[in-house]
Amino acid sequence: MGRARMGFVGAGVLFAAVWLWSLGRLPERVPTHFGGSGEADAWSSRAVALGTFGVIGLGTAALFAGLVWFVGRVPAEHVNVPHPEYWKQPEHLDRLRRLLAEDMWWLGASTLLLLAAVQLLLVRAAALEEPRLGPWAVVALGTYLLVLGGRLAWMFTRRYAVPGRA
Repeated sequence: MGRARMGFVGAGVLFAAVWLWSLGRLPERVPTHFGGSGEADAWSSRAVALGTFGVIGLGTAALFAGLVWFVGRVPAEHVNVPHPEYWKQPEHLDRLRRLLAEDMWWLGASTLLLLAAVQLLLVRAAALEEPRLGPWAVVALGTYLLVLGGRLAWMFTRRYAVPGRA
């Protein structure tokens, strides 16, 4: 198993562990939506909140695993990649598909880590007298977006550059 896939599995295990940890920590009434100020403005039962979050986590994992499967089978003419004149040549297609699969595993792992952080923040908010997300929500989302943006910039400028070209 490659590093990217192992990272995805690890992120999935972490998400599941946080979800299980939250089972015994969430109150019966759980804040499930927060306004722009970070204050709770919608509530659900613990069962609904945990069920929804579990479905979101499983759905995210299934989506990215499905994308990896799809990348290996989609016709080359439907793949949008920088420098298609190079990557869509028959001798480069296998490497392109491996790179795309690694990227899907990496993006899936990053998203599962964000969901685990959101679940932790939800448990934290639910324990407060006046539930609110606080600045850590902005930090978590900002970090995710910065890392994602940096990774995408690297992918488009370096990862899928034609080897040997400056």
